[in-house]
Amino acid sequence: MNAKFTKEIIAQKLAEKLPGKISHQRMASVSRSVELQQAAEAEAYAKKSAVMLLLFQENDEWKVIFIRRSFYVGIHAGQIAFPGGRYEDFDLDLAHTALREINEEIGIAADKIEILGRLTDMFVPASNFVITIFVGYLSQKPNYKLDEREVADVFEISLANFFDDAIIHEKDFLVPSAQTAVRAPYYQVGGIELWGASAMVMTEFLDILKR
Repeated sequence: MNAKFTKEIIAQKLAEKLPGKISHQRMASVSRSVELQQAAEAEAYAKKSAVMLLLFQENDEWKVIFIRRSFYVGIHAGQIAFPGGRYEDFDLDLAHTALREINEEIGIAADKIEILGRLTDMFVPASNFVITIFVGYLSQKPNYKLDEREVADVFEISLANFFDDAIIHEKDFLVPSAQTAVRAPYYQVGGIELWGASAMVMTEFLDILKR
């Protein structure tokens, strides 16, 4: 399935109607499913941020870039995520936020990234952020320069691996902000466990590619 995609096809699919919360629900914990239903009112008062699902091709294989947050960056410490971060007043727009944060976190310059489209915005109650999610394309495998204060590691995961339903599991995850554990589905792939908001984002992207 991986070989069918070009950046033009991906951009075209992203321009169509997005599945949004229908996709998000499938990788949400029970508590998160309730929060998704209540999100509309909370989003009006939330802070803004932007992340990017970054793609590149290596040996005719699509790869997705993930980061592991450093273990001292707050409530999402140690988690697998997409690069990105908080909107600042000096940012031109949320695309600028995502591109700036990527450069700061993993050293990829904005002029190396082509934005193909957007996914559905997501409200994250734990941090009170509405996240705008972009999909970006790199014409070649990047060289990384990590900001070790924010990023502990980078992972390049084959997109093809995500189309195998056998990688979806479920277990309890500790939520530091709540000092409790929640049971949630997750992707076990490429040596990482992808759960929470990032798994929900990835699920929407996969659903868009499948249709």
